[in-house]
Amino acid sequence: MHYLIIENALPAQLMADIRQAIAQGPFSDGKITANGMAREAKHNLQLDQQVHGALLERITRALQEQPALQAFAIPRHVGRPLINRYEPGMTYGLHVDGAFMGELRADISWTLFLEDPVGYEGGELVINHQSQNFSFKLAAGSLLLYPNDCLHEVRPVTQGVRHAAAGWIQSRIRSAEHREILGKLSAVPQHLSQDAQYQALALQTTECVQRLMRMWGD
Repeated sequence: MHYLIIENALPAQLMADIRQAIAQGPFSDGKITANGMAREAKHNLQLDQQVHGALLERITRALQEQPALQAFAIPRHVGRPLINRYEPGMTYGLHVDGAFMGELRADISWTLFLEDPVGYEGGELVINHQSQNFSFKLAAGSLLLYPNDCLHEVRPVTQGVRHAAAGWIQSRIRSAEHREILGKLSAVPQHLSQDAQYQALALQTTECVQRLMRMWGD
């Protein structure tokens, strides 16, 4: 599975403001933003989007400017996130995210962990890719990006409270396979350019990357 973890993905002040908003609330039933089978699987609470709309926009802008996210996702649009709360017994059963979130084509899903793992039991994000499970329970401030078409779930929280933000990205490169190829190729010139004898090869590789972006981009 082609995924990326970015530690300390947001500025410290923005993380502090998110924690303050979580403390203030209000939260409502998370089912209001789910559809179809995902609605039946979703058992969590969600921070009010209207009350905290300005904060959610700040998160969106910060992600749009995140260098590692830009290199991995090649984003066209970053959607406004949801901030979720899982109390003991709450879970989000196995589901797949919708292909479209409003006007945004959801190519990449992301989760921003807002609590350190020691603060709660259970609550792992488990992603199924090609019949293999990948489990994630990351430090607060860590951002996980992964393909939107993967089945995934949040396991039941058994103790403590889990908070996380989640959202979607429309990439300029529709195919996850193409994004992975471009990501690997893009790293090559950075290494080659450190040695003068490989400058020409680094330039040729950069040319190929840009041509592939034009070929695969939409």
